[in-house]
Amino acid sequence: MSLKPTDEMANELLRMQEELATGNSGSKASSANARKASQRLSFLEAMMETVPVGVVLADADGQIIYGNSHVERMVRHPILHSGDVESYGEWVSFHEDGRPVQSHEYPLSRVIRDNEEHAEIDVHYQRGDGTRFWLRIIGEPVRNAEGERIGATVALIDIDEERRLREAQNILIAELNHRVKNAFSVVKSIVSQSLRKLSSQKGLRETIDQRLNAYATAHSKLVGTSWDRAAIGEVAADVLGPIGGGRIEMSGPDVEMLSRQALSFSMAFYELATNAVKYGALSVPEGRVNLSWELNQGDGGSSLEIHWIETGGPTPDEPTEKGFGSFITGRALEMETGGKVETAYTPDGYVWHLKMPQNMEEQ
Repeated sequence: MSLKPTDEMANELLRMQEELATGNSGSKASSANARKASQRLSFLEAMMETVPVGVVLADADGQIIYGNSHVERMVRHPILHSGDVESYGEWVSFHEDGRPVQSHEYPLSRVIRDNEEHAEIDVHYQRGDGTRFWLRIIGEPVRNAEGERIGATVALIDIDEERRLREAQNILIAELNHRVKNAFSVVKSIVSQSLRKLSSQKGLRETIDQRLNAYATAHSKLVGTSWDRAAIGEVAADVLGPIGGGRIEMSGPDVEMLSRQALSFSMAFYELATNAVKYGALSVPEGRVNLSWELNQGDGGSSLEIHWIETGGPTPDEPTEKGFGSFITGRALEMETGGKVETAYTPDGYVWHLKMPQNMEEQ
């Protein structure tokens, strides 16, 4: 950021003050010049009030001789007319790591004492009321017509909102990276687990495509809710609608799940449905599935119970080994929800039940 317009006004302010201080009051001409200088000084000070940032001016010795009202509104205390560069520590502020900013670190000191042409620092400034905000301080020297340094000026800019937006952006990027990493992990797991169980290239491709489509469906649902949460009924309908052909009945209250739980449930519902199509109730025309969920209140708090009940299909046989689908509908869901999955292979059909704590807060 350039301070040239501010520098020019600061230069003129210092020159006017010097004229007033050195003028010969015994002369009528000097008195007239002093009045003109005083009027010019008042005009320049009024101009400084129109600048949309805080402005502080120091003389060649480092004494702060001027500050516009914007400074006081930002810092919520009167201008501190520090006597020299060693006194700037009375403007209390802190680095990002919590260390106090020392006098020599302020741009005024660096420009006046160290002869820097441009000095800049972002500080966490402590206002007069005890609150803190992020402040950017930019300093440059002020020179007279001969090019000699006669002081320095700094612009004070409130960057609190800028910092908040940057922090929010960093959090968003970190969350996005986390979600992408998790998505790749799920895709890798889907492919690797499918490869273990299927030998047919056609069957492998179809299985992987279907599982990834189920995962993508849940992603699309979450995008519409800004990755916050999704209703269990909507997730179930999106996944099961194309599979069930109207033979999966769904019922339950409006219950929202956290985003990561919605992804897990979409995969679980898909595995339950495809298993029913291949081996269970949906493998025969008369078979039906009832998916229901309910909220219950107990001594340990509220819980969500989900029931998948198949009827009208062949009597199921309990598998001798657990595959990817069993992991997704069992252990994976338990780890994600903190719940407990129970299954039964009854003469009427396969039964799946999940009971989980109804906790709407991110863990």
